[in-house]
Amino acid sequence: MNTIVVPNTNDIKYVKRNDVKLKAGMNEEFNKILLEFIKSVERKVKGLKGFIVINSATNASEVIVLSLWETKPDMEVFYHPSNKTLYEFVDRASSLFEGKPERTDYVVSHFSISDFRI
Repeated sequence: MNTIVVPNTNDIKYVKRNDVKLKAGMNEEFNKILLEFIKSVERKVKGLKGFIVINSATNASEVIVLSLWETKPDMEVFYHPSNKTLYEFVDRASSLFEGKPERTDYVVSHFSISDFRI
């Protein structure tokens, strides 16, 4: 039986938004590589509470990856160029990109999940 762990929404204070534009037909391959990367870091990175991956409903080349963070310093350490694990993923996936991904930081003002059932 699988256990689903939902983070305490009060612990999620920061979000890094990664906007990715993929080359035509690369969505499935990118999602495969991305999910392998996520599995390799989940529950291993200080302050990282999870990811949300959003694929555009109207343009298969557009993907948004949200990483959810407890603290801004933890987020900054993860996205620092010295993070070998992250930049190995970026190097592996970069041939699928139409252009360089854009990143934006956000502060969470409210986050809740309602009617969550297992």
